[in-house]
Amino acid sequence: MNYEDNIFILNVRIRAISDMLLLDADPDIFLKKTLEDLDFIGAKLLLLQDDLALNEQLISRNQQLHNLDETYERFFNLLNEMLHGTVCFNTDSYPFISEPINKLIARCINGQKQLKELMAMAGGNIIDSHLVSTDELTALLDGM
Repeated sequence: MNYEDNIFILNVRIRAISDMLLLDADPDIFLKKTLEDLDFIGAKLLLLQDDLALNEQLISRNQQLHNLDETYERFFNLLNEMLHGTVCFNTDSYPFISEPINKLIARCINGQKQLKELMAMAGGNIIDSHLVSTDELTALLDGM
């Protein structure tokens, strides 16, 4: 399984939904599909997590666990915005979406908790994406 590509694709889908929610999307056209997409993303995050949990020999496992954690965070932020925000499909305007959104948030929180446990058991440091590695710094300064 190509974890990096799959995680990237899920991130793209999350960003696409986030961007769409900033517009005045027609609920007759997009609301049901958006909820289906959210459910799909939640299920595939869990699938990737379960697969990474079993694949202890993967060389880039810690990095992929970190990438998946960031994706969970982005997904959680999207769901939270629908629950409490002013996006076009929010629970104030469409109260019936509250239950599925809350279920996805609960699954997301549980998934992130399990993911943190996996990262701790793997003994890998939790990577701070704001830090620049020596290789990255060298590449950035190359040619100066």
